[in-house]
Amino acid sequence: MRHLLAIAAALVLFVLTVALTGWADWQELRRGKNWNVTHSQQPEGELAGVRIFVDQGRAMILPAAPERAIVYLRLGAQGDPQLMREWLGCDLGLTDGQGRKWLPLSNLAGIEIVRLLGDGSGTEPGCPQSLNLPPEDGSPSFSGQAFLVPAGVLDDLRVELSGMATRPDAISLPFRPVLQPPPG
Repeated sequence: MRHLLAIAAALVLFVLTVALTGWADWQELRRGKNWNVTHSQQPEGELAGVRIFVDQGRAMILPAAPERAIVYLRLGAQGDPQLMREWLGCDLGLTDGQGRKWLPLSNLAGIEIVRLLGDGSGTEPGCPQSLNLPPEDGSPSFSGQAFLVPAGVLDDLRVELSGMATRPDAISLPFRPVLQPPPG
């Protein structure tokens, strides 16, 4: 009988140890992913008091790889400056109806895509660097992003965005980039 009590006590202590040590990891996992995604039917929506909107979108199918497309997304954010400063560490990606996700290109190729397909407005590349620094006059902040996606998903894309302070909540906006011909 003592052996059964010892085994039961050890099992209870094991479960408590796992629960206590795993709680911090569980909280980190919960904050690190987009679990509650609000799907907007319009190319704009609100997340944590900040208005998020798709300002521009352009795409170009690569002549050397017709199954691939480069995509330029200009995303805007507008709201209370204090709320916008909390958008550090934003998580941005393009998703399709099958649940696949493409992350922005953060290398030299991404900068060249922004230069090629962007409008030359001086939009800063990179989500956290530009969206969380609102202009003093209350106008929107803009962020230019570049993506490489399969050409077949251009009509089925959505922008999914969250900030470190908003996770696990995120917003998903429809995104239909305008197809541009390659430079001739």
